[in-house]
Amino acid sequence: MASSKSPLPDCGLYRTTKPLAGHEERVPADMLVYFHNHSDSGLPCVLPPDHNIHNRWHFHGPQIEFRGLQWVESLQKVPTEGFYTLRQKLTFEGGEWPKGALVQLGYTRSADPILFIARVRARLSENDLWFSDRGVPLKRDQLALLEPASVYTEPTEGTQEGDHAPQQTH
Repeated sequence: MASSKSPLPDCGLYRTTKPLAGHEERVPADMLVYFHNHSDSGLPCVLPPDHNIHNRWHFHGPQIEFRGLQWVESLQKVPTEGFYTLRQKLTFEGGEWPKGALVQLGYTRSADPILFIARVRARLSENDLWFSDRGVPLKRDQLALLEPASVYTEPTEGTQEGDHAPQQTH
């Protein structure tokens, strides 16, 4: 959603529906990108996915700035990668997950949604939830099954406990 003072959408994850003119090889149609509505030059820019850690894409490398605002209109906003619960039972080839299950939403490079279910591994002595690196494909029209979940993130070195709020997925 664009702010009232800018015709550009908000920064975040998007799916391309058309290639970016002049950058078709790096930014083809049907690709997950991180869109920035500002850059050092003041132009909008995108970053293609670089690498994936723990089912989340990281966007690094040189920003691809562009001027054609018509291309921006072709971008489709996708829900944030992160943690959700299922609003209803999810049935898929090979199984089903119950309503209320804690899942992690991720994407392929092609911006196709993938769900990973939280598991407690009985053989471990830690009290951790574990998410596999192999998920279940989700159809885009099934994204409405997801309810954002708040998950507390531990402070990293150099931060204090009070500096962190629960991670909110939106």
